[in-house]
Amino acid sequence: MKDWILSHKKQLSVAACAVVIFAVVLGIFAHIKNKAAQIDASQAPASQADEIDAWGEVKYTHMEDISIDFPAVVTDIPIKEGDRVTLGQPLVTLDLTEYNGDVEKLEQQLAANQAALPAAEQGISAMQSDVAQTGSQIARKTKEYNNGTNADLKLLQNSLGLAGQELATAKSDLKKYQALYDADAISLAELNQYKDAVDQRQKAVDDIQVNIQKTKMGLKEELDQLNVSLKSKQDQLSQAKLGNTANVAKQQGGVSAAQVDLDAMKAKTAKDYIKGSQIVSNIENGIVQNIAVNSADHLGVQGMPTNVLQIIDADTLTVSAEVDEEFIGSVKLGETVKIIPASAPDAKLTGTVIQIPDAAVEKDGRRIVRVLVKPSDPGRLLKPGYTADVYFKK
Repeated sequence: MKDWILSHKKQLSVAACAVVIFAVVLGIFAHIKNKAAQIDASQAPASQADEIDAWGEVKYTHMEDISIDFPAVVTDIPIKEGDRVTLGQPLVTLDLTEYNGDVEKLEQQLAANQAALPAAEQGISAMQSDVAQTGSQIARKTKEYNNGTNADLKLLQNSLGLAGQELATAKSDLKKYQALYDADAISLAELNQYKDAVDQRQKAVDDIQVNIQKTKMGLKEELDQLNVSLKSKQDQLSQAKLGNTANVAKQQGGVSAAQVDLDAMKAKTAKDYIKGSQIVSNIENGIVQNIAVNSADHLGVQGMPTNVLQIIDADTLTVSAEVDEEFIGSVKLGETVKIIPASAPDAKLTGTVIQIPDAAVEKDGRRIVRVLVKPSDPGRLLKPGYTADVYFKK
């Protein structure tokens, strides 16, 4: 054996060196790997365990409806739905030939009536009575409008109260039967019947609220018309007192009516979103949606308003984040949060909590609170209807 070792001494030395070199290499590799793991660990993102991840949807709180209630024809629409627009930016170009013709006719009619005034004369007692009656009517209707004592409004308010009670009962029933369903005591079809009942009661409440608003608007429009009428009659009376001839009342009525018609027609284009023959944006930072017209369309047929488009005020965009009820106690007003848009997952935006509702709602079998967050979005990544993940600190 000794002879064999002596005869192979060179080969054994080489093998021993190889083993030593291999061990050294393994040690160096293990050291490098351990160092890299330490570096990766130091650079790894912080644990998400101290954050609440909530799904959110981009919404808005202000939108402008653009409509036209005078004769016009669309000649050009240089924007598309979803376009960002700025204050004064042209949206739709109109041909106002017919409208300008109507204004000219009214001006001619007014001038003719005014020219005939000197030869007219009338008594003024009937006009004074009419003015007093109109003023009394305005006072009564103004009181009804301000105090909500109008008969139609009171009826609708009573109906709203009853509908609200029925909605509350339906929601209570749904909650009970939801528990039975969760306990497999009833079928999904039976549960859906109670969900449908809640939807129907909710629709009834919404419809009544819409009718209340329409009734209030109708009362306001009626008051506006009465005030215009009163002003017209007061003008007539003033002119009748000056002339006191047989036909002054009739002639002055024509003048006032022509003036009211002319003022009303001119007022149709005296809007912040009409500039010359163009419809322009009346919002500093807007988003166009629901374009309802096409080139060559006739607008304002028979004086009825034609919906043209809508402009969302992009400065009122918010993210409605759905926070599980169990975590809502960690969310604070004014808190700065992180926002990751679904459309740009590599982007990291910030936002501020501006509203925490006092009520939770049920969604997909869980209770959530829709927290409103005002985003800081200089790159305009968030758009209405987009979604994003919102991270709140626990």
